[in-house]
Amino acid sequence: MLKLSTQNRKLILTNEMIKTFPEKSRYDTRTALIKWWINSRKTGGLRLTITGYNILSKMQYETHKFNVRKLTTSKNLITLDKNLECPYYIDGLGLESKIFIFGNKEAMTITLYNDFHLFLNAIR
Repeated sequence: MLKLSTQNRKLILTNEMIKTFPEKSRYDTRTALIKWWINSRKTGGLRLTITGYNILSKMQYETHKFNVRKLTTSKNLITLDKNLECPYYIDGLGLESKIFIFGNKEAMTITLYNDFHLFLNAIR
């Protein structure tokens, strides 16, 4: 089975998201990438902006929420950006954060670790 690159996954999802809008009010792909993803570069991960999160949520993708302390360190954000293979949104950039994962496999793995930081260490 061929594994899609992060960029291909991002483009496929972006095009699905664009199609949820009436044709006259649709963004072009480039604009949508910039507005809906934190890192729109080819090497960027799948972290969503609040707008992207809201659109994907309305599309009825299953979401899994995790409360995490000290999630938003540079090291953790880079780890997620490089290694998480599903879209995600981070709410709260302080001591307490929530991360919303749009991937059943990843959410199950996080749940099995029973500690988000142990999961992060495993995917580094």
